[in-house]
Amino acid sequence: MISENVHRPTVGLALSGSGSRLVFYIGFLEELAAQEVPIDYIAAMSGASIVAAAFSCGRLREFKEEVFSLDKEKVMAMLPKGKGGLYSLDELEEYGRQHVLDNMRFEDVRPLLGFVASDIETGEQVVLSMGDLARGVRISCTLPFFFEAVKWGGGTLVDGGLLNRIPVDVAKQAGMDIVVGVNMRGTPHLFTNGQLAIKRTYNFFKKALMVEYLERVWDFLNDDDGGENSFEQQPPMLSVLGRSMDLALKAGDKESEQPDCDLMITPDIKKFRIKNIESTRQELYELGKKTARQNGPKIKELVKQKQAAQVSAASRA
Repeated sequence: MISENVHRPTVGLALSGSGSRLVFYIGFLEELAAQEVPIDYIAAMSGASIVAAAFSCGRLREFKEEVFSLDKEKVMAMLPKGKGGLYSLDELEEYGRQHVLDNMRFEDVRPLLGFVASDIETGEQVVLSMGDLARGVRISCTLPFFFEAVKWGGGTLVDGGLLNRIPVDVAKQAGMDIVVGVNMRGTPHLFTNGQLAIKRTYNFFKKALMVEYLERVWDFLNDDDGGENSFEQQPPMLSVLGRSMDLALKAGDKESEQPDCDLMITPDIKKFRIKNIESTRQELYELGKKTARQNGPKIKELVKQKQAAQVSAASRA
């Protein structure tokens, strides 16, 4: 009788950014659903947020069809040149809103979602969990320099992977009893170690030689409007890139260990490079399904153990 009064432990997934490897998450979530693995919350960032949104909207199958029909030419056709970045995500955001997410809001979908973003003005992590779902996806996918930073709630937001590798903390803050992390990051940081090394060197010489004046000249030349308040409207992309790399360096200095969670899944993705992602798309999708088949029973066992512990605690109370 006691067990009937004990609720099932809640399960949260913490999905790292996946970049172009997002097809993995399609197979992964598809297979977990087929196994009826309970999922109450998904914390995600970057490419993982797109898949998580489609899953929570009940549109994963349609999204999979869209993804498998895409090629580089189709994607680039929806990426016009940007002002605060090389490209603008405006068209892709609207396409996703109309054709994948059905204009849904965070409040409308289950499992609940939390998308991780980084505020490059404050250097703080921001979790998006209310409002327009398509806009939340777009913000979490905004890779600095490549895409325009987004003004949101008084901040300037870019990809959450800048400050967080695997959003275990977000799932825990959402109150999940069990947190399962998935590490799909090809590098420990949003930027490569080589890129960060160059930025460290640049910062050293900047401090030593006092070249702030040169930065201001560069930012002015990079600003199409030349307005003195233009940074508040859309920060020049090189300023965004420099600030983002500084934050990545700072985050990397603080983070030395893998996040603590109930289960950490780290698929072997070394052979899936960006250059061959189209030719290996099916294989990556199958890896997602295989990984879920291997770990779905583990998640169910964690739920069973946690519930048994709750029942035991309730019986002693």
